Amino acid sequence: MHRTIIALSVSALLVSAIAQAQDTASPTIATVNGEIITELERTTHIEQFKARGQTATDEQVLDELITLELMRQAALEQELDKSPAVEVEMKTMRARVLANALLNDLTANIDTSDEKLKAEYEKEIAAANAKEYNASHILLEDEARAKEIILELDGGADFAEAAKKYSTGPSGQSGGDLGWFDAATMVPEFSAATAELEVGEYSATPVKTQFGYHIIKLADTRAKEPQPFESVKEQLRGMVMNNAIADYVDNLKADAEITKP
Repeated sequence: MHRTIIALSVSALLVSAIAQAQDTASPTIATVNGEIITELERTTHIEQFKARGQTATDEQVLDELITLELMRQAALEQELDKSPAVEVEMKTMRARVLANALLNDLTANIDTSDEKLKAEYEKEIAAANAKEYNASHILLEDEARAKEIILELDGGADFAEAAKKYSTGPSGQSGGDLGWFDAATMVPEFSAATAELEVGEYSATPVKTQFGYHIIKLADTRAKEPQPFESVKEQLRGMVMNNAIADYVDNLKADAEITKP
C-alpha cells in the first residue's frame, strides 16, 4: 500500500489536539477508534500547509490527520498529557491559537480604507518636515589643516577655489559641490552638522566623520518631495494595523491586574 509521510509540525499537532472543539456540523470524513475527523479539520490543515508554502493532496492531508489522531490517542494512553512540560506547552499553544483568532477578528474590523490611509499619509508628511540640502564641502585628512583653511575662508578666501585646491574628496574638482541630498544619504555626523548651518554659512569648526575632516558650506534648502501615496500605500496599511493592534494590547494591559515577583 502506498503511504505518504508528511513532516509533523507543532501547528499540525495542535489541529488534532483541539479536535474536540471543532464544529460538529462539519461533515465527518474519517473515524479513528471512534474519534471523528471532520472536513473542517482537513480544510484548516490545508490552509496551514499553504501558509508554510507547502502543498498536499486531500488524501495526503487526511492521512496525516489520521496519523496525528492515532498518535494523540497513544499519548493519552501513556498519560503524557499529565506531564508538567506537556501541560505548559499545550497551554501556550492554546493561548497562541486563541490570540491569533482574536487578532484575525480585530484586524478584520480595522479601517484601512484609502480615505483613512490618505489621512495617515498627510500626518506622516507633516510630522516628518523633511528637508533636502544643497551643500559643498572641503575634505581634509588632518584636523589642524582643516582649521587653517577655515581661517583662510574667514579671511575672505573663495570656498569653491579652496575646495579645488585643498580637498581630498572626489567633489574637490567641482568646487566641493555635492548637489542636493537628504540627511539619510550622508553619514550622521555630516547630516547633523549641515542641518545646523544657515544658508550661505560654512562650518566654524571641522566636522569629523569616518572619511576625515569636513568644512561644509550650505548653499540652499528645500522641502523634500514625499513619495507618492500609491508607492507607500501598503506600508501605511501595515502601520495602521500594527498601531491598532498595539493600542488594543496596551488597553488590555491597562485594564488587567498583573503582578510580577
